[in-house]
Amino acid sequence: MTEIPADSLLAEDSVRAGVAALERIHGHHLADMAPGEQEQAREHWREQVQEVLVAVHGTLAGAPAAGRGRAVISFSDGEGETIDVSATFQPQLRELGPEEVEGTPAQVLALAALQQLDDGDGEFEQG
Repeated sequence: MTEIPADSLLAEDSVRAGVAALERIHGHHLADMAPGEQEQAREHWREQVQEVLVAVHGTLAGAPAAGRGRAVISFSDGEGETIDVSATFQPQLRELGPEEVEGTPAQVLALAALQQLDDGDGEFEQG
């Protein structure tokens, strides 16, 4: 049996395969949804898949030690010229208040990087 590197679980191909599986399982609901709702459902499934794959990766590669954390930022080609950007944090960031969160140094750095990419309307710029 060939060993698969744990980091391959976090690759875009793995995420796409997981989303495709969820669409096969739950896709019958999509026909009853408007296009915007379908997009939201797929994005929700994508977040779920990433969360599961990060947890599996943590098991195979070793979860962060107590008091330590991990942030995984994913960039993938979207429709046309867009780039889809998502992030997963382990452990989850802790909300302290409006627009204020607590995390480990790596997580805070990842969050700052995401904020630098954000052009203010939730869309990310190429640059």
